[in-house]
Amino acid sequence: MKNYIASPLFTPIAVLILWPLLMSLIFVFCHDSLNEVIKEGHFIEQLTYFCYFLLFAAFILFHKPFMKNRSSRIDFAIFVFFGFAALLREMGIQHMLTSHDTTAFKSRFFLNPNNPWSEKIAAGLILLVFLAAVIFVAVKYGRHLINSFFKMNPTTWSIATLCTLGIFCKFIDRFPSNYRRYYGEPLPRALQDTFEIVEETSEVFLPVAAVLILWQYWILQREK
Repeated sequence: MKNYIASPLFTPIAVLILWPLLMSLIFVFCHDSLNEVIKEGHFIEQLTYFCYFLLFAAFILFHKPFMKNRSSRIDFAIFVFFGFAALLREMGIQHMLTSHDTTAFKSRFFLNPNNPWSEKIAAGLILLVFLAAVIFVAVKYGRHLINSFFKMNPTTWSIATLCTLGIFCKFIDRFPSNYRRYYGEPLPRALQDTFEIVEETSEVFLPVAAVLILWQYWILQREK
């Protein structure tokens, strides 16, 4: 079992099996109630929150390899911060931070004169802290991640899976509105529901992929 988990293909294959399986189950058993499934507070959102609970449990269970020195402890703190940031984003912090606009963290929010300066400063500070953490990790590990990817490093491949999934989530989320902008008409209702199911279920697997990374890294470090 450990050999399978330590494989660079473990996380990509696990996600590629479990994600379509979840979508298939939803389409088969909830075909007549897709709108209910994707509503706020219903099945998919509850499942996503449960997966974030598993993620924070994994931070506790698999924290030991990150406690070796000050540098790794800082990295661990940043990873936990990313987990909280993702959870807050899922909970809609981008909507909570603005009283007049639809969402914060976009250029139109900061350029809109109707938005109070207090909201812009709060959103800007959060955005700066997040970007600083991303830049820190990118500078520290960017070269290593690129080199180790081609060396079939298991953790690197798992991280690549998580990043690819995140990019795909964003693409699927923006596709219906971009389609309407370019073609002047919305996607057919059935197709909109399909895109929303794909997007919402992909977000379920962001914390799942992170759990798999932590579990895999913990096993690899134990074997050293």
